Amino acid sequence: MSARLAGLGYGTCLVLVLGAVATIGAANASGTPLALGYDNAAHRTYTDLLIRRGHIPRPAESQEFNAPPGFYAVAGAAERIASRLGATKPWQVARALNVLFVLGAMILTLLIARELFPDHPQLQIAALAFAGFVPVVLKVTAMFHPEPLSLLASTLTIYLAVRMLARRTFELALAALLGITLGCSLLIRGFNLWLVPVVVGGLTAAVLAGTLPRRQAIRMTGVALAAAALVSGPWYVRQAIEYSNPVVFNRTAPDRPVWSRRPLSFYTGLGLPDVLTHPWRPNFTNDLVPTLYSDIWGDYFGYFTWATDNGAEEPVALDGTRRHELVAQNLFGLVPTLLAVGGLVALLRRSLVAAEPALLLMGLLPVVGFLGFLAFTVSYPSNDGDVIKASYLLTTVPGWAIGFGYAFERLARFRPGRVFVSLACGLALASDAVFLLHRGPLGPF
Repeated sequence: MSARLAGLGYGTCLVLVLGAVATIGAANASGTPLALGYDNAAHRTYTDLLIRRGHIPRPAESQEFNAPPGFYAVAGAAERIASRLGATKPWQVARALNVLFVLGAMILTLLIARELFPDHPQLQIAALAFAGFVPVVLKVTAMFHPEPLSLLASTLTIYLAVRMLARRTFELALAALLGITLGCSLLIRGFNLWLVPVVVGGLTAAVLAGTLPRRQAIRMTGVALAAAALVSGPWYVRQAIEYSNPVVFNRTAPDRPVWSRRPLSFYTGLGLPDVLTHPWRPNFTNDLVPTLYSDIWGDYFGYFTWATDNGAEEPVALDGTRRHELVAQNLFGLVPTLLAVGGLVALLRRSLVAAEPALLLMGLLPVVGFLGFLAFTVSYPSNDGDVIKASYLLTTVPGWAIGFGYAFERLARFRPGRVFVSLACGLALASDAVFLLHRGPLGPF
């Protein structure tokens, strides 16, 4: 099977996966109501003020005033160009860039898999498919939102770091390039700050593994961080001057210790049985695990199922068919989730036992990203749980994809395992496709 996949079969799989994601993404960009999506009005206001009036919005003008301007500059420029060229729906043209961003991130994920596992084509294809078809990626691709561009920039940063460590090409010019891409990531989304410890951790692992001299590692780290600061530093200095905080959020944190801001149930609640029988708002509100899981695989906040703008407190228009679709998504998402988590654990273990810095860096991405996400959700609790959106973890998708591919390939070596995981993942993909095609952004509201 591997020999066939490495030839025509491999190329065919690449075309099929990328083509399917491109088709769904393009249909969403042209057919989804423009008002749909997380804080759509605030993102469009920011773009308008930046491009047409030349200034960053103030808190009273847009609740996204704290967001870096990278995405808004790119999307706003696309909207202006489309408008001047006579496009009847220039905002949809700007949103359609998401398709290119996601396809770019998928290809970079494939290249990461090839750097780490050059002789494992089945693993590479599985990682590519996971990176493109996991529902949270397709869902955010249909929105006017910074996350798809953030995913592209952050995945490029990780790819450059992995390539450097895997090939042991430790040159200052490459470190500078890595720093520039890191700075661009930080200029698109503040959540990408967690890429800094991931990159530094990878270089540190190379020192401990004996593949990178300590002094050279210090120089490379300094060059990379200096380049990143040169690109994104002015924005964070501006925020520190304006708001006394370089990473200010659009809400005020409670005036009490961090460890007391969330109850124990936030960490331990599993939402059973509702997470499998009623996986939508307002069930298990502010329970971390079931909310995050339901927003990854389904539509917990209702942006695609029953709302047309900014969600709703309750699924007032959630009919029986839609309920069944959301239940199926959560149910069939269990196996891919277990494969991704199990594969990630196995990757981390292998990277430590075999002292493979590139593999460790890839394994650190989901772990550090989740810890950063956890710190954020604990620091800024909300009554409706809207800070537990899975989109905040979108930049960790490549790490989970590699973990999924690693576990998938190992189980697929045995015929019973191959049949089981293929069937289970096929059901997950089918349930997501049905939701998108019939009840999601491609269908009527």
